[in-house]
Amino acid sequence: MIRSLFVSMLSVLSLYATAQVTLRCELEACVESPSLFEFDGSTFFPVRQPSKVGEGVYEFELPESANRFYYVGVNPQNLTAIILGQETQVAVKGHCGNFRTARIESPVNEAYQSLKQKLNDLQARTGVLNRKFGMAAGENQEKIGAELKAMDDERLALLDSMEKEDPLLGKVAAINTYLSYQNNGGDYENEIDYYANEFFHFVNFEDPAYQYLPWTYEGFRNFTTTIISVGLPEAQQRAYLEAALAKLEKGGLTHKLALSGVAATLKQKNNGNFVYFGELFVDAFKDSDPSAAATMKAQIGQMKSFVVGGQAPDFTQKTPDGAEMSLSDLRGKIVLVDFWASWCGPCRRENPNVVRMYNKYKDKGFDILGVSLDKTQDRWLQAIEQDGLEWHHVSDLKGWSNEVAQAYGVRSIPHTILLDQEGRIIARNLRGQALEEKLEELFD
Repeated sequence: MIRSLFVSMLSVLSLYATAQVTLRCELEACVESPSLFEFDGSTFFPVRQPSKVGEGVYEFELPESANRFYYVGVNPQNLTAIILGQETQVAVKGHCGNFRTARIESPVNEAYQSLKQKLNDLQARTGVLNRKFGMAAGENQEKIGAELKAMDDERLALLDSMEKEDPLLGKVAAINTYLSYQNNGGDYENEIDYYANEFFHFVNFEDPAYQYLPWTYEGFRNFTTTIISVGLPEAQQRAYLEAALAKLEKGGLTHKLALSGVAATLKQKNNGNFVYFGELFVDAFKDSDPSAAATMKAQIGQMKSFVVGGQAPDFTQKTPDGAEMSLSDLRGKIVLVDFWASWCGPCRRENPNVVRMYNKYKDKGFDILGVSLDKTQDRWLQAIEQDGLEWHHVSDLKGWSNEVAQAYGVRSIPHTILLDQEGRIIARNLRGQALEEKLEELFD
């Protein structure tokens, strides 16, 4: 009886015994031990510390589970993604100074790297075909359309093979499977409407695995980048982004990854919708992640100064003759802050239009402050004279490191900011016909 009781106890204990996964890191030049991190859309946070089992050799132990993404490295700036869960032994070999170049010895991680290469190849080839389709006509378009259909089939075959190989790889493939508008968009009025509604067609966001999938974040970053780069009004951009996010449970981990991807992209691009979606993030996660909500709130406060309706921050730089001039010196006028440079071809081609607008409205209260991203004084002055730019000019001659351009988040030129008489931002990045129409609206 005692023996049978002992056997019964072992049986009960075996139910609770969990197989272990061992991650062995063989590293050079480590000053500090690596950590195992996870990513929640806002931050990378450590979840496991290793045991040091030799010089430069560290081992992590974690319970066997479904495969999921982690990151291994010494800090959030020096990490590499790694899939762990099903394989009992995984090895990482590399240099502590650069985990991104580390070699991961693991079938599922090798399959993941292969998948990424195939996805990149498909994207590159599809981009070429889309450009050719846009320039073709008649039979040529039909031929290219057929090639795009073959690419669609290739994508679907890859998705099917990844779902069979590993559920996690299947989800990565699903969030990167988007079929051509030319062959699938017949029910939509235009391509952007098709894109907005079908980009996540193969993704089931109700699957809890997407809560821990970094590609949820990346997928929404890619989606947002396209939505805001095709010339839609900000209100329409917002509507498309809201519709995509509405499919997710508010306040859940999947929603957090997705909304973080949206907000990060809007902030990076200085898009006016950042404030709106940033406030959605604060509202959704102020209780579950007060630190991330506080960080987002601070970013919103910062960004409000740079979006339409915000008070443009004042600045002071040197004029061509060495005097100092501030933006606030022009208060009381409608002011166009024009970021440009002598070496910028699009800027120089736009200058005749700006000159025409300046001459038309300068006596009605319109002024311009050119902020040059030049590094050479002579070239800056020569361009001002050659193009007949008779308005105000400033620069610190630091090129792309110009302090005003950095503060205003200028990442490409020409870039314009139109201000009202009190220094509030009326519009950003108006050029050509759009600038002319806005000035007509303001002055005529």
